[in-house]
Amino acid sequence: MVDQHLIVAKIVAIVVLLLVTLIFCFIPYLLDRFYKWTQRPENNAREFKVVLCLLNFGGGVLIATTFIHMLPEVVEVVNALQDCRMLAPTPFGLPEVLLCTGFYLMYCIEEIMHFAVRRRQQRKLREVVTIKDAGEELRAEIVVQPEESPKEPNWLRGLGIIVALSLHELFGGMAIGLEMSVSTVWFMTGAISVHKLVLAFCIGMEIMMAHTRWLLAVVYLLVFSIVTPIGVGIGIAVSESAAANQPSTVSGILQGLACGTLIYVVFFEIVAKNHAGIRVLLSSMVGFVLMFGLQIAIGEAKGKSHFTCP
Repeated sequence: MVDQHLIVAKIVAIVVLLLVTLIFCFIPYLLDRFYKWTQRPENNAREFKVVLCLLNFGGGVLIATTFIHMLPEVVEVVNALQDCRMLAPTPFGLPEVLLCTGFYLMYCIEEIMHFAVRRRQQRKLREVVTIKDAGEELRAEIVVQPEESPKEPNWLRGLGIIVALSLHELFGGMAIGLEMSVSTVWFMTGAISVHKLVLAFCIGMEIMMAHTRWLLAVVYLLVFSIVTPIGVGIGIAVSESAAANQPSTVSGILQGLACGTLIYVVFFEIVAKNHAGIRVLLSSMVGFVLMFGLQIAIGEAKGKSHFTCP
């Protein structure tokens, strides 16, 4: 017999997670109406101290999320899969290899995008040279332009963050949906909500400062907002099945790749600025410590691994 109170608690968790995450995702856009961060030239906007501190605060949040929250879960799942003979034992650290694979996968995708953008710019410049013939002065001006670095696609950074975090938040939602007591559902919802709300604000800030087109930004933030409720729904659907506590090969592999993707985004896109100042460093450390404290609370709620072999 299904516990009606448990189902109601999980449905309330779905609604709360969706609405509150949406609000926090768009708070940076509301603040931008007052502080006009995005109306500055793009290079100057990222130099603006408050914005830089907020972005690096988000970088600290993502560093803690990757190394303290996501990676240990991947190690736990992979170890359970190997103990259950669902994955063959390896002479190397499989979770770490998955992480590195995700890192180089994101690296490869970005290099391909840069190559495509560079080719498109060069093609346009060749067309201009062919069509316009206004003397040597114009030709000299055009020849210099290809030497400039191609502008990074604004949507690429946001895409990497959203894909990696959405995958992880999906499994976080499933953790809520698979809980078997009302009190644990409420505690997990509270812990994951605070964890996700900080991420939502930081992701909204990063996408906004990347000058991502409004429609694309809305799609990104909507996707990030709905994945956890979807995970809760999936957890509810499978909570009565015998496979609820069995380790998932797909889950372990995808979360491992997501870790590597996040590491690339954090270190190459967010905290890559050299000698940005002590306030920026402290902002990153505050974000890290905040997520570290939340992870302690989440870990106490979840307890030890309860995976069972099929």
